[in-house]
Amino acid sequence: MVIDSTIVKYIAYSNKELGFPMYVSIFVTFAFLFVGTVVVMLGFINRVDQDSALRRGFAVKSSYIIMALTQFSLFGIIVLVIQATISLKSYSILLLLAVIYISHITSFFFLIILVISFVVWIKTKHSKILSLYTISFSLIGLAIITSLVYATISLSYQKPNIKPYPIHLSLLNLPSSGLANSFGFTLDILSILSFVSIWLASAMLLSTYSRRIGKIRFWAFISIPLIYFLFPFEGYLLNITQSLVVSYPVFFGIVNVLIFSATKQTGALFFSLAFLAAAVLVGKHTMQKYMLISAIGIAILFGCIEIESLLYATYPPFGLITISFMPIGSYLIFTGILRSAKVVSQDKELRREFHNTAMSQLSLLKTIGVTEMENQLLKSYKSVNKRARSLKKDGHLKDDLSDDTHGFIDEMDKEKLREMVHDVLAELYSKPKSNRQL
Repeated sequence: MVIDSTIVKYIAYSNKELGFPMYVSIFVTFAFLFVGTVVVMLGFINRVDQDSALRRGFAVKSSYIIMALTQFSLFGIIVLVIQATISLKSYSILLLLAVIYISHITSFFFLIILVISFVVWIKTKHSKILSLYTISFSLIGLAIITSLVYATISLSYQKPNIKPYPIHLSLLNLPSSGLANSFGFTLDILSILSFVSIWLASAMLLSTYSRRIGKIRFWAFISIPLIYFLFPFEGYLLNITQSLVVSYPVFFGIVNVLIFSATKQTGALFFSLAFLAAAVLVGKHTMQKYMLISAIGIAILFGCIEIESLLYATYPPFGLITISFMPIGSYLIFTGILRSAKVVSQDKELRREFHNTAMSQLSLLKTIGVTEMENQLLKSYKSVNKRARSLKKDGHLKDDLSDDTHGFIDEMDKEKLREMVHDVLAELYSKPKSNRQL
């Protein structure tokens, strides 16, 4: 992702063209790596779901099918781009738009479902960490929609067929360069806000380590990715590099690309540490895998939201592979978090383990798992109440409820419901009396 999203900028500043055969070879290599990565990840998720004790309901199967169809569609379009680039020495701009729309819409779809799940959990139990993740993923979704509109308008100015053309000239002759002033600023603000919010959430989840290595060392360490990410935006406030830009534009441009080309990816790796730390602490093997899936997903998602290089419509289309990672990134984080919540809600041993630990890395799992359990319990209760009211309204519910509702109670899986109620009461009364609230 780092190379694919910055090679255009590097060539533009250095003015060192590598030759079209080399460009095509790099692009084809990236395409094969993308296909291999996605196939491995989809296979891994499928195996984890089959090995887990979760019921693979309609929603689980549907989300997997949607992602599989999305990825195979992207595979097909990328193959068409490669075929046209090699044999026809040109490719259609419509192929770029197809990849952009499929990637952005699918990614937004999974993110919005994840945000809705977070909102439901927050309504049940307020949590600062959940709120920060909700804000961050909401801002990412807004950035995805903004990026989609930006790309649609910008690429409409490009020629219908893109032919071999020097990359540094493609940047100089960008027909819609004026759009960057409005859309670019908006995307920068959304990117900063989403990054800072999830950075705060990650810092809270990793706060346990501050007691081990010391608060000064801890905050110094976790501040590195934040400073590294924010420094390229210093022009909005400080503008301390303005003199260097004016005096040494080419040199400064090359150094800036080489040093700050991986700000998003570095931050994404830091965000994944919270999930990796939780995976190490959790004893249940299935939970470890879902935490790993979440870590990979958040690393990919934050590292691939980069539309700028693709807007230049270079030959070959560098930036296309980076954008193509968006669906799998959003799906991985969606799957990892929601499946983790389901596992915790159905496993009393895990809930007991989380309840007895003070590790901050597990606070997210504890919150979403117990909250999901409470929501499922509430749904079961509402279902019973609704059915009972319906029976009473129809005149089928008599004073002796045992005969008329016996079959219905059996359908609810009485033992499972009773176990859930028992777990809730056990967790409640295991706390000191002073901490209970009426």
